[in-house]
Amino acid sequence: MTTRILLFVTIAILSGVSISCSEDIPDCPSRMCIVAGGWQLVEVLVDNEVYTGNLSQYRLTLNMPDPTTAATSDFSRISVSGVPDDGTWSLENDESVLRLIPAGNTDLTEDWVIESMTPRQMTLVINRDTGIKQGPARIEFVLEPF
Repeated sequence: MTTRILLFVTIAILSGVSISCSEDIPDCPSRMCIVAGGWQLVEVLVDNEVYTGNLSQYRLTLNMPDPTTAATSDFSRISVSGVPDDGTWSLENDESVLRLIPAGNTDLTEDWVIESMTPRQMTLVINRDTGIKQGPARIEFVLEPF
């Protein structure tokens, strides 16, 4: 009987410790809460070839929507060349596309397909129609949190 009581007390204490030490995760009504945060560029593929230039300056900060149910939020970014810009971001097409609208100018809208997403890495892809625009047909960004 004493062993059962001791076992019960031990389990109760361990359960309490794991609950009190767990990370406080806010309610997240959409994928925007998961995507929000600071991201650094670690790899770029242009038409499936690795870009060998310096990526160390690139930072993309997707601000948490406020309130968490908002459909858009603000972003700030520093390009590979060190040029800053900002604007708004949202998730579109069943939360599978990251839309960036720099400085509120819809003519500059970037729609990045979220090819994969984990807490440690996000892969974004732009597929371009080279019949209309010159340049690469596919650009892939691999980002990690900073």
